[in-house]
Amino acid sequence: MKEMKKITAACLAAILAAGSMAGCGSDGQSSDRQSSDSKSGSETGGTTGSTTTVDPDNPWMIGDPDDPIELTVFLNHTWYSTESFTGVIPDEITKRTGIRLVPTKATDYTQLGVMASSGELPDLVFTSQMLDTLSDPDISYSYDELIEKYNVDWDVDNSHIVNAKAFSQDDHYYFVFSHASSNEDWQNTRAVPMVASIDYRKDMLDELGMDEPTNLDELEDVFEAVKQKWPEVTPLVFAVTTWTLDPFKTYNGCTLQNYALNDDGTYSITAKTEAFKKYLKYCNDLYQKGYINADNFSWESADAQSAMSSGKAFARVGNTQGTASDILTGLKDIEPDAEIYQMKPLSDDKLINSEIGWCGTFITKNNKNPEASIRLMKFLFSDEGQKLTQWGREGIDYTLNDKGLPEFSEDWQKSIDDNTNTDLYNTNFYFGGSKILEAESRCAVQPEQYQESNDAIRETYDNEEWFVYAAPKESDGDWKVLENKMTDYIKTGQAKVILSADDAEFDANYQEFIDQLDAMNVDSLAEWMTPRLQEAEKLFRPDGN
Repeated sequence: MKEMKKITAACLAAILAAGSMAGCGSDGQSSDRQSSDSKSGSETGGTTGSTTTVDPDNPWMIGDPDDPIELTVFLNHTWYSTESFTGVIPDEITKRTGIRLVPTKATDYTQLGVMASSGELPDLVFTSQMLDTLSDPDISYSYDELIEKYNVDWDVDNSHIVNAKAFSQDDHYYFVFSHASSNEDWQNTRAVPMVASIDYRKDMLDELGMDEPTNLDELEDVFEAVKQKWPEVTPLVFAVTTWTLDPFKTYNGCTLQNYALNDDGTYSITAKTEAFKKYLKYCNDLYQKGYINADNFSWESADAQSAMSSGKAFARVGNTQGTASDILTGLKDIEPDAEIYQMKPLSDDKLINSEIGWCGTFITKNNKNPEASIRLMKFLFSDEGQKLTQWGREGIDYTLNDKGLPEFSEDWQKSIDDNTNTDLYNTNFYFGGSKILEAESRCAVQPEQYQESNDAIRETYDNEEWFVYAAPKESDGDWKVLENKMTDYIKTGQAKVILSADDAEFDANYQEFIDQLDAMNVDSLAEWMTPRLQEAEKLFRPDGN
C-alpha cells in the first residue's frame, strides 16, 4: 500500500508561512497585470469554435465575450441551488474572460463514478468527492503541466500544492482546493466558519418567559416547555442530508472526525468511544421524550425548512452562515412577529473540524480547450475572481468599508431577504472561492443578533487539518474500502440506536452497533491510521500547538 508522502516538518512550516491557505499566491491585480502572460493559443474552445487569445492589456480576457468559449462542467452536488450559468455574476465572468460555462448538476452521487469509468466526462468537473480517483493522468490534466505548457503566470501557493498532491499517485497536482482556510485566518475576521448550529424561534422562547439555554439540560427544559404549550409543534427538526445532529456530538465532548485521540497518542475509532455513546444516548433521550421525530432520518434540508417556515417546529439544526430568510419568507405570513435566532454553544467543548479545502475543479482529458480552462481557474482563484464570484461587482453590488469588509447594495440585500439572490446574482460558480470571503459575505447580510452567537461559535472552532490529509485514499486499497464501509454503517447504524423505544432497547441496539463495527475489524483501521495521523499532525503543527 502506498505510504503517505513525507514532507519534513520544517519544510511544511516554511510552506505555511509563505502563504495563507485561504487564497492563491498571485492575486491577478499586481504582478499579473504587469506580466507578459499573453501567449496566444490555438485550440478550439467549447462548442463555439472560438480560440484562446490572451490580451496583454487584459490578461483575464481569454476568449471573445461576443462569441465566448464554452466549457462544459459537471457540478457533483445534488443539492446545488443552480445548474444554469445565468445571472449578474455569470454574465460578468463572461464579460471579463470571454468564457461561458455550460453546467450539468448531478442527480445522485453515483453518477460521477459512472461517467469516469465510461470515459464520458465533460470539460470540467467540480467536486468534493473522488478527488484521488480523478487525480489520474489518464483522466485529468495536471495543473502544473498546463501552467508550464501554456506559460501561465500563476504562482500557486505551495500549501495548495501539498494538499492536492496528497490525493495523487505521482508528483503532479490535478486540482487546487477551493475554500481553504486556517485557524489563523479565522482569528482575523468576525465571520464564522460554516459548521452546524441550531436556529430557534426567539418569539416563542419569549412567550414562554425563558432565556436562551446555556447547556444541554436547559435545552431539554425549553423543549419540554414548547411541547407542553404547543403540542402540535416539534421542538427540534433536522435533515440527514446535511448536518443531522452534529451539534450534539460536540456538546457531548465527541469529535466530528472518524478517529479520536487517546491519552497515549494513539487513535481509536470515534464511534466506539464513550463520548460517542454519550452523544447517542442524549439524542435517544430527545427521541424518547418526543422532542425529535423518527421521520427526520429520511428528511432533506427542504423538509426541515418547510417545518420551520410553516410554524410546525421550534428549532432546527442548520448552519452558521444561514440568514433565516428561507424560514422567515413563509413564516412571517402566519406569524408576523416571528424572530429567528441562533443558539450559542451549549458546552465548552471544542468544535473539532478537519478541512484543507472544499472542492477541486478537474480539467479532464476530454477537455476541448485546456489552455482556456487553466487560465479560467487562474482568474477564479485571483483576488478579483474570488470577490466577483462571491460578492458581485465592486462599486455596484458592494463597496468596501474601512475594515475591508463588504457592504452590499440595497438590491443585493433585498435579494437575500426575499430569497432571490441565486436567481438574480448566482454566486454558485466560485470554483476558486475563498472560505473567508464567502463567510464575510454571508455574515454581512445576517441579522444583527447573529453576531454574538457567531463570535461564541468561532471561539470554539479548531481546524485539525491532518485528519482529512491522512485519510485513506483510493491507492490505499482495502483500507479505503474499510473506511467507506465503516462510515456508511455509522450513518445508518446510529439512527437505529437513537430511535430506540426505551433504555433497554437502547442498550441492545448499541451493543449490536458495536458488534457490527467489531465484525468489520475497524480497530485494525485505527491502528493503521495512528502513524499516518501522527505524522500528518507534525506536518501541520510542527510545534505541537
